[in-house]
Amino acid sequence: MKKILQITIFLFSIGVFACDCDPPKITEKYTQSDFVANVTIIKIYPNQKNEHGYRADIKINELYKGDRLKSIYVYGRSDNGIGTSCDIYIPENTNLIAYASKNKDGNYGIGMCSGLLYLNKTNQKRQKRELDILKTFKSKNINFTDKISYREKAKLHKELQQFKGIELEKKYGIYEITFASDLSIKNVIEISGFQNPIDKKLIEIIKKTEWTSFDKGVNDKVPGNSKLLIGIYFYPKEKENPSFLSQYYL
Repeated sequence: MKKILQITIFLFSIGVFACDCDPPKITEKYTQSDFVANVTIIKIYPNQKNEHGYRADIKINELYKGDRLKSIYVYGRSDNGIGTSCDIYIPENTNLIAYASKNKDGNYGIGMCSGLLYLNKTNQKRQKRELDILKTFKSKNINFTDKISYREKAKLHKELQQFKGIELEKKYGIYEITFASDLSIKNVIEISGFQNPIDKKLIEIIKKTEWTSFDKGVNDKVPGNSKLLIGIYFYPKEKENPSFLSQYYL
């Protein structure tokens, strides 16, 4: 009975203290990051006293956004020991897409909620799509940074249902919204569309969307001409489920 109680308490503590962050869309994590690159971790250093992160030297395989850094900080423990539920450990020789933000000390950090993409043998389809989107951002010189958190008011999902069963070759379309300071939409342009007549219709749908925002305690007010990237993703038919378009990055 004592062992059962100990196990129960342990499992409960995991649930209570589990790291809580929603997986960010690629458009969000790209625009909110100060540095985005395909990197290899080549050396890690022990945590300094009272530091909740460790330095890692990197080799940049391809830079998508930001300066050419020689090292980044990883929020976690370099010895892979027990820390908080949000700590991560990235061993040497790991290849990944790093989405790093500059902190108040001037260091570029990555963590559990950064939306890191590990480049390995799992989930090859997602890796291919994300790398393709990043190359598109680079080729289109999309390098602005915006830390504002935007949320669409749940109307877009309903509008996209009309495309259920559609057949498309391309897996995604990326569009850029320009906001007025009151979050009304001034303009929508295509960054990389589906190369299909539906692009024009999608732009008209996006123009009618409504948004909320949050930035450092300020709600629903942004600097004029603030920009937001939004992705529309194509998911092909699977068994009895028809193909569909979604704003969710699955």
